[in-house]
Amino acid sequence: MASDPGTTRSRQRCDDLVVASVYEREIGASLERVWENVYDWAHLPFLHSEAFSAIERLDSGDWGWHARIGIGGNDRAAKGGDEIELELVTDTEKLCYVSRTLAGPGAPSEIWTHLDPVADDRTAIRVEFCVSPVPEEALERIGEGFVSLYTLLWDQDEVMMQTREAALAKDHSVDRRAGDSSVSLGSLDSLRGELPLTVDFDGQTFRIVEIEGELIVHGTECPHLLGPLGETEIVDGKIVCPWHGYAFEVRRGRSCDGRGLSLAQAPAIEIDPASGNVELRTRSRGARE
Repeated sequence: MASDPGTTRSRQRCDDLVVASVYEREIGASLERVWENVYDWAHLPFLHSEAFSAIERLDSGDWGWHARIGIGGNDRAAKGGDEIELELVTDTEKLCYVSRTLAGPGAPSEIWTHLDPVADDRTAIRVEFCVSPVPEEALERIGEGFVSLYTLLWDQDEVMMQTREAALAKDHSVDRRAGDSSVSLGSLDSLRGELPLTVDFDGQTFRIVEIEGELIVHGTECPHLLGPLGETEIVDGKIVCPWHGYAFEVRRGRSCDGRGLSLAQAPAIEIDPASGNVELRTRSRGARE
C-alpha cells in the first residue's frame, strides 16, 4: 500500500459516489448474531477464503474496525494478489453500518448495510453499493459483481450465525466431573468401516478418527466461538477451525498456534483384547493422552 490514509470513522455518506446496485434479503439469524458477525473482522480470510486471503487489523473498537485485507482469495494471494484498506463504521442506533474502501482497487467506495429485525431469529438487510461515477454500462457490471459477491458472503455468514446460535442453545450445565460413563461402539472391525464417526458422549459431541493405525477421539466445537470441527479435514495430525483459523493437535486437543486454547476433554477409547469390542469411557479429570 503506497500510503495510509487512516480511518475516517464517518457515519455520513460521501456525496461524490453513486449507487451501483442494491441487494435485499432476509437472514435467518437474530440481530444479535448479525451485529456479532459485523464486528468479527477476523473471520474474513477463513470463512470467506474465496474472496479474501488475509487480514491485518489496524484498529478496532465500539465504532467498528479498520484493516488491510488481501482480496481475490488464497489462490490469487499465492500469485501476489491485491490489497485494500477498509474501515467498517457502525451506527447501532440507526441499525446500519458502512464498509468504506479507503485505498486499493475500488477505492473510494462505500457499502451501506441497513438492518431490520423482523423476528427474533430473522433480520432483513438492505445493502447499497456506492462507487465513483462511471459510464452506465460499467456501473451495471460493477453492481452485478457486488451483488454476486455479497450473495455468497451472506450465504456463508448465515450458516455460521445459525450454527453458532444452535451451539449456544445447547445445555452446558451438565456436571461431567461426577461419575463414570461409557458407550459401546461395537467391534473394532465394524467401527473402522464407519470412520470418521461422530458420537455423543456425556452431552457433548466428539469425532473418532484413525491416524496411522491409532484410534483418536477429539472435540467437535472450537472453544473460541464454538466453530464446527466435526467435518474438518485433519492434516498432519492437526485440525483448523473454518471460522477463524484456530488450530489444534487432535491427539491431545491442545492449541498448536500459540493461542492457548484446548478442545473439550475427549473420552478415552478402550479396546477389549479378548473380544475386540471398543468402548468410550470417561477419562480421569484433567488427564490428556
